[in-house]
Amino acid sequence: KLMLLTKIYCMKLLNYLAAMLFAFSVNAQNVINQTYLDVPLNKIGEFVDLHEKVTNASIGEGRTIARSFVYRHWYGSDHSIMICDIYASAEDMVKDDIWTVLGANIEKLPEDEKKEMQETVAKWWGYFNNHTDEVRVVDWQGNWYGKENLDLDNPYVFVVGSYNSSAGNQELIDAYMGWNVKPGVDDGVMWYGGATTHYIGSGSDVQVWAAYKNIADFAVANGPEGVRNSEYAGSFWNLVEGSHSDQIYVHVGNTRNAQGKFNRAGNDN
Repeated sequence: KLMLLTKIYCMKLLNYLAAMLFAFSVNAQNVINQTYLDVPLNKIGEFVDLHEKVTNASIGEGRTIARSFVYRHWYGSDHSIMICDIYASAEDMVKDDIWTVLGANIEKLPEDEKKEMQETVAKWWGYFNNHTDEVRVVDWQGNWYGKENLDLDNPYVFVVGSYNSSAGNQELIDAYMGWNVKPGVDDGVMWYGGATTHYIGSGSDVQVWAAYKNIADFAVANGPEGVRNSEYAGSFWNLVEGSHSDQIYVHVGNTRNAQGKFNRAGNDN
């Protein structure tokens, strides 16, 4: 099982140079490393259990992750799990050393617990077969807007739309924020909304977000009582190039910082 950790670490080293070049190019911006997994629906509960154990076992010096969110797919035609690892900078993303920290923590365990944890890691990593990744850039100040005092410790609904732009990405984002997010947050039931732009991996130019407390609020926001500013609708759709896709997720859990344990969504977790 230690060979597994060694192989994974070597894979990370092979990508180090490309990652460093990326870090230098966007070093002033926050980034999100998004990982998509095809976990069978009847195995999602098991995966979340394993992910919680591995996450909690990988806490320590050498981790630079700011937050991590896990979502399960609810509606659409895409992967079943999305993991969003958020970093304050691209440099932090490159420096984040989960495998070294995880391996060191496992080595400190008694022999019986060590073997059990090695098996847990191997089973968890097995769910990453055929996974895909992409890195996206986010401007929290300019391209995120939400209600005050949000409690994200809930299984809230998270809608993600993937679009390509016929002009500049920021123009498309500005139109989306004006059309959907700002009126939805200020006068409707939307919790928060925002957008990211693509940098590395297979993904659309722009991804737009909308979060709601539950499915009922999502239905209200997208029904006849939904609040939008129609003045921006034409601009948004005129900037959309080609086809687009929308996925609906439910928040499963998150970590609050590099030293934070995995916190399952819900007031009792």
